[in-house]
Parts: sequence; structure tokens; C-alpha cells
Amino acid sequence: MSLTFDYCILGAGLAGLSLADSLQQQGLEVCVIEKGEIGSGASGTPGGLVNPATGRRATKSWKAEACYEAIAKNLQKVSSYSDTPYFRNNGVLRPAITPKMAGKMRERYEETTWNEGWCHWMSEQEIKEKHPGITCVEGGLWLPVGISVDAGRYLQALASYLQEKGVHIITGLKPEPVRSSPYWEIDHDGHHIQTKNLVYATGFGTLSVDYWKDIDFHPIKGQVATFRFESGELNFDHSISSLGYIANLKGKEEHTFIQGSTYEHDFDDIQPSAFGRDYLRKRLRRTLPVLEEDSEIVSQWAGVRVSTPNRKPVLGRHPEFDNLHLFAGLGSKGLLYGKFLADHYADHLVNGTDLFEEISIQRMVGNG
Repeated sequence: MSLTFDYCILGAGLAGLSLADSLQQQGLEVCVIEKGEIGSGASGTPGGLVNPATGRRATKSWKAEACYEAIAKNLQKVSSYSDTPYFRNNGVLRPAITPKMAGKMRERYEETTWNEGWCHWMSEQEIKEKHPGITCVEGGLWLPVGISVDAGRYLQALASYLQEKGVHIITGLKPEPVRSSPYWEIDHDGHHIQTKNLVYATGFGTLSVDYWKDIDFHPIKGQVATFRFESGELNFDHSISSLGYIANLKGKEEHTFIQGSTYEHDFDDIQPSAFGRDYLRKRLRRTLPVLEEDSEIVSQWAGVRVSTPNRKPVLGRHPEFDNLHLFAGLGSKGLLYGKFLADHYADHLVNGTDLFEEISIQRMVGNG
């Protein structure tokens, strides 16, 4: 059997499935091929945040309003395709933990224009009243718009939605595309796939693809741990961004929460480790010492993402092959960036609109 598509996307993480969604909405025939399971790479973290105030200074993220609108809409759009809720609009608390951090956060907050209701400065007393027992020095930020997401479950729901819309998804296949102008060809289990365009949305796996060997990617391992609080219900409903983050996906009534993340630039393997366990527990101890003392780790997860020198994703065509594309480097902001940039790239491909310079592949390969 021979199948022909307009676009075949390699990778079923946040980049790949978001782009499949955007291209399908443009009326194109799309196939997604994933070597593992849906969301089995770094995109599939069991707990992440949509948080528009990033870094130690809580800097407003790039294209924050448009990115937030795109992911918030998509989370809701596919929510009926999951048996279990996978996101909560529960806000993010950002306490400062040193006077220096408080000063820089306050300075950045005062020089930034935020949408009404998005971000508020709170005094140390106000934060400690909102969250008793939290470490806070001289205040911090409250972001009511913050969203906590089980990204793995979101991707499963998105895949189910896409399949219903006619997107062809194949898992458990590591393809070996062959270029046969004007198509790329892939043989799979007696099926022959022809695609006019091939997109690499393979994240960490992109580092081993010769076509992209000149792209300046840096791999970063991240580990998260699910904790169980042994002494009863949690005393907070929101999530936290401090030393790493705490994703509260269950609310006060449950006993579990997720602590993330390590940022390992040097690592020997991609599995969860004792180093990650100890590192995450230490971070939790500095933010919520009483909670850490009476909590046990019930599971760990690890993934490797790729980042770029300007910490922005890379989108664009290969300098030699016009029908070969790259969508990678979402880094730690995959939830925030993914859907907006997928829409942006689909618009570029279909309507010829210019790519933002900050994320265009041209910044790395020149004009070819």
C-alpha cells in the first residue's frame, strides 16, 4: 500500500504534534511518525508549567500573550479526548528567596508591561499568608494566569484528537527517509509512504541526524520527581516557581505534587538517577522545608531537551533541500512556545509569511 502526504513529521512531542495540528487546520494531509510512544521524549513530562515569567528575574517571556493564548486554547480544545483532567488554571506563585533576587525581580516587574490581571507584586507578608511555611525574602510575584499541565497526558489527548481529524500517526518506528525528488520516501511494514515535505521535530534525537549537524544545539537533561505528602492534604492549591518548580496538578484534596527540574549539562545517561533525586529534594527543602521533611518520592522521570545559544527554538528549511524542515529547540518552554510557533510556521509554509528572526534557522545557517 502506498500513502502520500503533504507533510510527514518525525517526532510526536510538543513540536511535532502541535505542527501536525496547525498543518491539518490548513487543510493539508499530514503523517506523524514517532520512534517510541506519544510524548515519550522530553516533551512528555508528568508535570510542567505554563508560566510567562521566566528565569531568576521573572522576565516576561518572548511573545508571552500570543504564546499563552495559543496553548490555553489548545489545552481546552482537546480536553474531552482524555479520561483524566491534565491541566489546572491554578496560578503560579514566585517567591524571592534572597534579597538580591527580590531586588532584581521587583526591578524587572516595575519595568515590564503586563496584561491586566496577569502579574502582581506581593510583599513577603502577603506571600507567607497565601502560602504558610514557604521560604520568601522581601516579596515576590503572583501570576493568576499560570497553568499546571501533565504534558504527557496532554499529548495523548492531542494525538487522539488529531487521529479523529485524519492525521495518520505511526508509533514504534524509527524511519530511514530516502530523498527521491520531489518526494521523501519511507517504507513501513509493507506500506510505502511518500511525502512532499519532511519535518524533523525530534528534539534530542536531532543531534544524531546528519542533515542538522551544523545547528548549534546543546543537550540538557531534566529530571522531575513526584512526591507524596504523608501527613494529610496539601495546604495550597497553586503551583510554585522558585528553585525549580512545584506543579500542583491535584489540588488541596490530594497528597501528591511534582518537583522539577534539574538542569544537567553534563550527564552519562538519560535515566532518572540518585543525583536527580537528591538534587530535587534539596530544592524542595529550600522552598518548603516542612513539606520536604514529611514527603516521600514515589516516582521519578527524566528527559533530555535541546537548547540554542539564544534559548529560542529553531524553525525553517534546510539550506540545501527546500522540502526538508526543522522544528526543534523548544527547551524548557515547550508548553508555552509549542502551539504558537507551530501556527506561525504553518502560516509561513502555506501563506509565505516571514519567520520571526529570533527563531528562524537562518540565524544559524546564514543564507545558504
